[in-house]
Amino acid sequence: MSIRFRSSFRLWSQESGQAVVEFTLLFACLAVGGVALAVDFANLWYHRQGTQTAADSACMAGAMDLLGKSGGLQLSSMGFTPGVAGDCASSPSATMCSYGKFNGYSGAGPAAGAASSSAWNTIAWTFPASVTGATAPPSTVSPNPYLKVEVTESVQTYFLSLFTRRKYVQVKSTCTCGLAQVKEAAPIVVLHPSMSGALKYSGGAILKIIGGPQRSLQVNSNNATAILCSPSGYVDSSLAGPASTGGDVGVVGAETQAQNGCASSGGYMGFSGGTTGKWRSSVLPVTDPYAALQAPLSVKAGLIKPVTYDASTGNYYKWVGYGIDGCPDHDAPAYGGAGVATNCAEFGPGYYPNGIPLPNNYSMIIFLPGVYYVNGSLTPGGSNTMRVATPCWSSPVSGYSASACSPTATANHLVYSRTQGVMFYFSNSGTFTVSGGASNDNIDKVASSALTCDGSSPPTSLGMPSSLSGNVLWAQCTRDATYWDTGGDTTDVEGSPGNRGILMFQDHSYAKNPGLSGSGQLGYAGSLYFHSSSYGDVLSLTGGTGTGSFILGNIVADQISLSGSGVIGMQLNPTPSVYMLKAAAFE
Repeated sequence: MSIRFRSSFRLWSQESGQAVVEFTLLFACLAVGGVALAVDFANLWYHRQGTQTAADSACMAGAMDLLGKSGGLQLSSMGFTPGVAGDCASSPSATMCSYGKFNGYSGAGPAAGAASSSAWNTIAWTFPASVTGATAPPSTVSPNPYLKVEVTESVQTYFLSLFTRRKYVQVKSTCTCGLAQVKEAAPIVVLHPSMSGALKYSGGAILKIIGGPQRSLQVNSNNATAILCSPSGYVDSSLAGPASTGGDVGVVGAETQAQNGCASSGGYMGFSGGTTGKWRSSVLPVTDPYAALQAPLSVKAGLIKPVTYDASTGNYYKWVGYGIDGCPDHDAPAYGGAGVATNCAEFGPGYYPNGIPLPNNYSMIIFLPGVYYVNGSLTPGGSNTMRVATPCWSSPVSGYSASACSPTATANHLVYSRTQGVMFYFSNSGTFTVSGGASNDNIDKVASSALTCDGSSPPTSLGMPSSLSGNVLWAQCTRDATYWDTGGDTTDVEGSPGNRGILMFQDHSYAKNPGLSGSGQLGYAGSLYFHSSSYGDVLSLTGGTGTGSFILGNIVADQISLSGSGVIGMQLNPTPSVYMLKAAAFE
């Protein structure tokens, strides 16, 4: 029994040793295999991160090209056509390929017949029609706003190939990016993409900019002399920007401040940006913030109450006495005949087929709130003073009634909502040119607080007096700082209080030279928008306009020329009010 026991024990002990060895070898193989798989997967993860970085950078670089192109920048080195799919094998000079190379990916693709037996990488791009969760900008601004870049790399594996029978595994990463509409505060924008002297200021003209975004003035021209200054011309943005400590001047061209007379050497000359404002060259252009805005065609079609028209005289205005609809003129000349109160010539909104014909030699013009579609021009002279009427009415559609407001009624001016204003749209080669606004003791002044939507006083740093005596016009207060009417021409609505919208709107089909000049006070609340498809609109601020001239809003024009003498004060809106395009990553 004992012999058998010992023999049995010895046999079990020997077999036990062999099992331990086998298990040890098995565990060793599994451990080595696990390490090998871990190395393979770690290597694939590393390359996955690399391809994602390359896809992200290449996509954003392409999106920046789309942004520049939408702003009118002529990009000769893009190497790709928006809307046309491609890859780096066929278009190696494309922007996406350059940024792929910066990240270690040439995008050349595999050699013929070597797709599964060698290391290679590709970079390809497409232009999706839409992106989930993103609102496409209008096609007129950018017909192909979205870009998708895919980077593929063939990566060698080792232990993993024992199971997949493939020595190389393809790793893919994608990025979808493009142009997004972002609501921002708008700077003064000069749109011409290539002109020398797109912004020109001389002769002692001083443009003083208050508040607004950090970029106070943007010149889209890529010309090396996009901004031309004379030694006595001066742009002062020292109180601009969100903190009122200085705003930037941005110019797309590689133009330093020292060029073309724009350097400040003390006194009023060149440019002064305060403590935080800088002269920045070689920046990207910005898109026209109003590029998608439609003309008020419903006004032309007569869907809104037409203007007053006197068939017997052929006049598109009527005479009203002092106090009616806020008529501020105490003195009534005898233009209307005996017993007729002719203190103010009152115009109403609607369609004007031959411009806005003003009465001869008459000083006071008032405009009822609403949208004016002008097939021609508005050119008040030195003897004219223009104001917004402050009427009583039931609604803009049902019409206005001057007789409904008694000149002696205490509620006469209280019925008027401060959010209501005017917009002038100029078509058929017409435009806005004003040279009047001289002060007159017989005309009541208008409080400067009337220019704001909430009734607050403009900032003291603007230097605006508490009341103005000359031409004073203000735009509608709207949600998106454009305009609104009942015809559905825009999606904007009346704001409460909102932001003053567009005051002057030039038809894109005609290149014109609108201008503001004169020796009296000018007070405009709202944006001045003058852009033609040929970039030929030149807004001139000339002569003595600097003597108490104030603009609360922004200017968007193809070209701007400042000359003459005095100060033109501008308060830019610091709150987001218009939609601008930005390059963004979506997926």
